[in-house]
Amino acid sequence: MKLDEIAIVGVGVTPQEKRSRRNSLQVALDAAGLALADAGLRHTDIDGIAARWPGPGGTELAPGSADWSTLLGVPIDWIGDSYPQGVPALMDAAGAILTGQATTVLITGGQAGVLGGDKVAAYTRPGNEFVEPFGAFTATHFALVAQRHLARYPHARRGAAEIAATIRNTGSANPDAVMHGRGPYTADDVLGAPPVVDPFTLLDLCLASEGGAAIVVTTLERARDLPHHPVVVLGAGMEWMRQQYVDPARYEQVWSIGDRAAAKAFALAGLGPADVDVAQLYDVNSLEVARQFEALGFCEVGEGTDFALATGIGPDGKLPTCTDGGLLSFSHIGWGAPTLKIAEAVRQLRGDAGDRQIHGAEVAVAAGAGSGAQYYNLALLGRAR
Repeated sequence: MKLDEIAIVGVGVTPQEKRSRRNSLQVALDAAGLALADAGLRHTDIDGIAARWPGPGGTELAPGSADWSTLLGVPIDWIGDSYPQGVPALMDAAGAILTGQATTVLITGGQAGVLGGDKVAAYTRPGNEFVEPFGAFTATHFALVAQRHLARYPHARRGAAEIAATIRNTGSANPDAVMHGRGPYTADDVLGAPPVVDPFTLLDLCLASEGGAAIVVTTLERARDLPHHPVVVLGAGMEWMRQQYVDPARYEQVWSIGDRAAAKAFALAGLGPADVDVAQLYDVNSLEVARQFEALGFCEVGEGTDFALATGIGPDGKLPTCTDGGLLSFSHIGWGAPTLKIAEAVRQLRGDAGDRQIHGAEVAVAAGAGSGAQYYNLALLGRAR
């Protein structure tokens, strides 16, 4: 069995909200139930799991995926706890299936009941050296990188604002987005929004919201008996420089992070950037989207914003990007956010994204993390032939 015989057969995304009345365990369970129902499977069909949130009465050591065996009442043959969300979890699950450790894997997580008040989200201020003692938060790590880039390419500032406005307007039209109906925005609106951390304004930066997300992964052979057209893994790559949000990011080291991961993914898939139909990039801020276009090989360094504007990244453009509104407008649910990227890619490739469907989408990229985090991962997904 090969990598492109690993299929995503179910996706589940709970209502995304600024503040939820549920808790993190509840939204993770809700998302899991939605993904299993979408796949036409039951929880008893699962023999592998990667879950960010432990079950009740279990370990206090997150992520605690083993707790879910008790929670679901089924024996689990494989658990993935190294990074149990997004592309890393998908590839861990693929490895488990390819080596016979599991046949059907559930990946689920999210956050709820953890935000509120006038403070930044707790997960943006981990208790790390150079973060907690100095009052830093994750946006400042990305801002350090952005400042250096804009010193070299000052024209990119307005281009980044255009990117933010485009993605936010995509989300404004999505009834499921947290920011539905907020907009339309222009680049001037983004540039004139309240400043948060130089060079970013409020509209340059992603949301902090609540909800759950889940996917179900199995073999292509099994997928052909399930309700939806299978979406398979064509290629993937990961790149880890160092632990996130400890040492400050250095521009020379991290601006191109993801280039080696992308080269690996495209080589495995036998494809190139020009073959991508939709891009679910990790839009933690406006300039990070442009950076990914450069790192992934869509254009040269310094040309990311020009590429986005010339190509068109809105629904009617040549490379629709963050087609649900992304982290900027749809939702950012902490550790569950990378799984949202995969879920939207799958919906586009299956052709069931509703009013936001991109006609003829056959290859999608789904990505996670970025320069300020000092690691990056991406997967190339495609419709099974």
